[in-house]
Amino acid sequence: MQELPYQKELPIHLLASCFNNTSATYKYYWFLSILQLVEEEKTKISKKELFAQMISNAWFTVNYFHVSFGKQDKLQRAIEVVKDYEGLMIDEDKGRIFKKLISTTNINT
Repeated sequence: MQELPYQKELPIHLLASCFNNTSATYKYYWFLSILQLVEEEKTKISKKELFAQMISNAWFTVNYFHVSFGKQDKLQRAIEVVKDYEGLMIDEDKGRIFKKLISTTNINT
């Protein structure tokens, strides 16, 4: 594994420690989602945006490929709830899923 460069202004070790125990898949979708939103030049990310991005990233894995993340991982359950309440198809476009979740007023999703 390659070491990340040291920057005293950027405590990389704190981020790296998040991945010391990776029994839960959501951590990878959380980090991927943050990276994607930062790439869109977002400097502030709301929880709603982050969760919508995480769900849209994991959508195909759960719905199309039927990969189970395990009982302790709540991301899979959140996707099932969103699919039921929002009426989204399993092969829905990732961008459409994100837009639907950002704009929903449904308190269950």
